[in-house]
Amino acid sequence: MTKVAMLACCVPFMLGVSARAQAQVSIDMAKYTCEQLLQGNENSIEAAIWLSGYYNGQRKNTKLDPGQLKKNADAVVSACKDSPKTTVMRTINTLSRKK
Repeated sequence: MTKVAMLACCVPFMLGVSARAQAQVSIDMAKYTCEQLLQGNENSIEAAIWLSGYYNGQRKNTKLDPGQLKKNADAVVSACKDSPKTTVMRTINTLSRKK
């Protein structure tokens, strides 16, 4: 493949990567609401993973118990359905105090 042909193939790829990179936004998890979590989009999945890591990191817990993870997720989703305007972190903190 000539350098010109290679460049012609790479430029559209690089432009696509650049456009995607600019479209990314950061999310302030302290403001992330239950309503946003319940939308079920890819941000919801990433937010749930981040939150699990955040709270387990605070507890210095390095073990993953899939059964407990499911129970915790179900509890958060249930509480979020009851109060969709509340932040997810506030919901988790409230649930943690009840245990």
